[in-house]
Amino acid sequence: MPRKRKSNLSRSSTRARTAKVARSRESEEQTQTRQMLDSQRHATQRASETLEQSQARQALDAERHSSQRASDTFTQTETRRALDAERHAFQRASETYTQTQARQTLDAERHAFQRASETFTQTQARQTLDAERHASQRAADTVEQTQTRRVLDAERHGQLIAAETDEDSQKRRLLNAERQAERRRRPRGQTSHQSKEFRTMLVVLGSECDAFTVY
Repeated sequence: MPRKRKSNLSRSSTRARTAKVARSRESEEQTQTRQMLDSQRHATQRASETLEQSQARQALDAERHSSQRASDTFTQTETRRALDAERHAFQRASETYTQTQARQTLDAERHAFQRASETFTQTQARQTLDAERHASQRAADTVEQTQTRRVLDAERHGQLIAAETDEDSQKRRLLNAERQAERRRRPRGQTSHQSKEFRTMLVVLGSECDAFTVY
C-alpha cells in the first residue's frame, strides 16, 4: 500500500518544530548571525515585491501574528515581547542610515494597511494594548532609558511632522488643542474615564508610524 503523502500544513509544522529545536541549541553568536542573515534575506525579498505582493504578505503576517498572540499565555506574551525587543534592537543597531529609512517607510506602510482594514472593535483593542504596552515599557525604564526614549521620540515626531501634508498638520494641531483643553478642564489629580480614553488615543496617534517603536 503506497505511503500517504504529508499535507503542506503537516510539512510546514514539522519544519517549524525542527527549526525551533535548532534555535534552542544556538550560541548567542550563532543567534545574532542568523538574525542578521534573516534580516538581509527579508529585506532582499521585500525590495523585489510588487505592491500586490506586499499587501498580500502584510495581510498574511497580520493574520498569523493575531492567531499566535490570541493563544499566548501571559508568560508567553511577556517572553515574546522581550525577545522581539532584543531582536529589533540588534537589527536596528546594525542598520545603515539608508536601511533605517527604508525600514521606517515599509513599517509605516504596513501599519497603515493593517489599520485601514481594521474593524472598530479591532481598532479599540489595538489602542488599548498599545497604551498598556507603552505604559509597561516606560514603567520599567531606567533614567538613561527614559532620556534615550525621549530623544528618539523627539526625532520621530520631527520626522513625522516634516512629512505631514497640510491636512495632517491641521488634524495634529486640532488634537493637541483638544488635549490641552482637556487638561485645563480637569481638576488637578482627577482622572476621568473620558480622559483615559483620550490619552489612549493620543498614545496610538503618537505612534502612528510604530515603525520607530519596538513592539
